[in-house]
Amino acid sequence: MDYALIKAFVTIAQTGSLTRAAERLCMTQPALSLQLKKLQDSLGLVLFKRTPRGMQLTDEGRRLLASAEQALESATAFQSAAAGLKGMVHGELKIGTIVDPEFLRLGPFLQAMASHHPGLTYELRHGISGAVLREVESGALDVAFTLGFPGLTDMQARFSVLALTDFHYRVIAPPGWKSQVKGKDWQALCALPWIATPVESVHHRLLQRVFTELSLEPNVVAKVDVESSMMDLVHSGVALALARDSLALQASHEQGIVIADQVSLEASLGLVCRKDRISEPPIQAAMEIVKAVWS
Repeated sequence: MDYALIKAFVTIAQTGSLTRAAERLCMTQPALSLQLKKLQDSLGLVLFKRTPRGMQLTDEGRRLLASAEQALESATAFQSAAAGLKGMVHGELKIGTIVDPEFLRLGPFLQAMASHHPGLTYELRHGISGAVLREVESGALDVAFTLGFPGLTDMQARFSVLALTDFHYRVIAPPGWKSQVKGKDWQALCALPWIATPVESVHHRLLQRVFTELSLEPNVVAKVDVESSMMDLVHSGVALALARDSLALQASHEQGIVIADQVSLEASLGLVCRKDRISEPPIQAAMEIVKAVWS
């Protein structure tokens, strides 16, 4: 069966939209619709039904999706193995990214990958740490940058982990809150208003652990899922939040943000992949290059 037809089916299922799937596959929507029709005709099955919310899998489509994903993985592994025999890495590398590109050294990483492995192409997907980890686990992403507890020890049972750097999160407060946060411990800070982040974010996991250990419940007054929105709310006088030490210092100098001086939380940045995929040539190449960029 045509590999392109299977890839079209899987991509539509993952995105739930012909438009988004066509964009991801770098083709027009009519061309993708034609591929889907060709696949359905060849199978004699209807795989999707159109709804106001997009493309929804039929029962037959749901039953075939896992097999289709396995077929794609097998085809990718076959291509990589064949390319490896010729001494060149080929294929597509799907990379999960988080936070800002500068912090990840994403530019130098991609530049080095392009220079050393010209046979690879790349797809980048941005999200929060927990979300990209889920996509690595499902196979939707090959590798992903992620944030976690020091050394990323909490992830080592599930993934192959390459720790890249350690850093600290600082508690930041609105301008004018110096008397409320300077010299204060976690118990005193917990009583102040806080900005919460999604459960899958590293901010949430770090704060949850420290507050749980102290049997404290933070006073949450707002929830955001974008780091820039969180900084804006802090600057506007709404509440406390966590910020990476470099961002906290920058905001302090430029906007008068106050940094709590008695508490901080250690964290690590790393690159992860599924343990059963670490030997795949594109993933090996990514691990080697990112290690060199951060060395």
